[in-house]
Amino acid sequence: MRHLTVLALLLVAGCPKGGPQQVGAQPSWRGGPSAKPGTKIGPVTFAPATEPAQRYNEPLRAPPKTALGDAVVAAVRDAAGQAGTAVPIADARLFRACAELAEVVPEEGVIGYSLVEFALHRNGIVEPSPHLLVVWGDIDSPELIVEQLKPRLAEILADGATARVGIGAAKRLADGSGAVVFALQASAVSTSPIPRALPAGGSFTLDAVVDARYKDPEVFITYDSGSTERLPLKAGHAGGFTSEVRCGAHKGRQQVEITAADVSGSTVLANFPIWCGTTPPASLTVDPSLDDAPATTTEEAEHRLLALVNRDRQVAGLHALQWDEKVAGVSRAHSEEMRRTRNVAHISPTTGSAADRVRAAKIKTAVVLENVARAYGVGEAHQGLMNSPGHRANITSHTATHVGMGAVFGEEVSGRRELFLTQVFTRVPPKVDPAKAAGLVLQRISSVKPVGNNARLAAIAQRLADALATGKTREQAYPLVKKDVDALGSLYGRVGSVITAAADLDSVDGKSLVGDQKVDDVGIGIAQGPHPEIGDGAVWIVVLLGQKR
Repeated sequence: MRHLTVLALLLVAGCPKGGPQQVGAQPSWRGGPSAKPGTKIGPVTFAPATEPAQRYNEPLRAPPKTALGDAVVAAVRDAAGQAGTAVPIADARLFRACAELAEVVPEEGVIGYSLVEFALHRNGIVEPSPHLLVVWGDIDSPELIVEQLKPRLAEILADGATARVGIGAAKRLADGSGAVVFALQASAVSTSPIPRALPAGGSFTLDAVVDARYKDPEVFITYDSGSTERLPLKAGHAGGFTSEVRCGAHKGRQQVEITAADVSGSTVLANFPIWCGTTPPASLTVDPSLDDAPATTTEEAEHRLLALVNRDRQVAGLHALQWDEKVAGVSRAHSEEMRRTRNVAHISPTTGSAADRVRAAKIKTAVVLENVARAYGVGEAHQGLMNSPGHRANITSHTATHVGMGAVFGEEVSGRRELFLTQVFTRVPPKVDPAKAAGLVLQRISSVKPVGNNARLAAIAQRLADALATGKTREQAYPLVKKDVDALGSLYGRVGSVITAAADLDSVDGKSLVGDQKVDDVGIGIAQGPHPEIGDGAVWIVVLLGQKR
């Protein structure tokens, strides 16, 4: 028996949830390093000869009987019994994926993340990548293969990979030996069958149920344009939910993700592409790049990831994030805790959430978003994050201005060091010029309907905004200006008000401020100060709406 290689790349990331000062989480995906350091690997084309699945999550079928498959399934059943865990089901789809991967796994190194995901998706599997073990040796000797796998089974089963098992082999060398790829996969979501491809403008209903230990399911989609959207959910049967996934005008690959939260935070339960107006590709070519070169220091890993983040933000037309060393210190401490506990999660039993950790460090920010991961390569870690709608939403956040990343090395696997990673995205609000900001808001209102700008209304609105920015509630602030508003009774039959706060003015539009109200004049007040949800530096906007007699 030549050697046993382990792939166990876990990636969990946060996603925004409708407001600032919140930390969400998503995902997990698993892959592994592309090659042993110093090994030169050229482009790899993955073009399986088997027929791809037409739909995700077809009813499970048992795989064909083989000596190797029977021996491995029996070993897994015994290990599950000893560990007191559920017995994984032999899944024909996962068997096919393992067999296909066995044809391309590098002799020195392990299978790249993108190849693993491609094999899963073409075989109709939506869950994040499984735990994979790779053995090189005599594939006609099941007992020897099982002996190599046995020491790792209990550990992987204890990690929750108890839903499905798969194994595949391919003779690769002249002496008849080859590669065996073994997979154990977790699953915490069930769905009705999902089409892998839709006609142009097509749609389907996502009908799903998550395990009882999870709550607050969400569905995200990243379109071919690069934008990410949270889809609305409706109640489904048996405590599940439904959501309409539509191609609309989008064509090509659209990435769909299902997330839900448990005690460790939100986690990705499914992440899969839907192809609109085109056929899913039959092959994938991977050309290792400098992004996949192993990092020699954690500082190098952090700053290479920063460069990749800002590269993709530039592609999306966003400003570059600035490095925040104090936030990086918070991130490094959390990464070290994850390395020590082997628990990759957002919520720590000792330090709480990312927002708690940032607050404990006395860092003032209007936004806290977090990605956490365990990976084996800088490039593949970033690729996996960007391939997940929830991860991507954090990296391409419009409101974030700064980031601090913490990387900590763990164990060595197949020549690569584990990399425990935490990325914390924050916002340092820029100072706002109240007069210029009021002029900008007036322009946006005027683009919706013509209005006059009344100086008396504006002065009252400014006093009200100033009071709110000092921490007063609306109920406390309004009596301060009520007398002045009443004094306008001879001019206006009605004076209404719109009060809101935002992390920045980019999100403010005139329609949301005036709606369909009848308005003749407006007065606008702008001030910066704390907000219970947005945080310090929030922009308070007060618009008084005067309707003449």
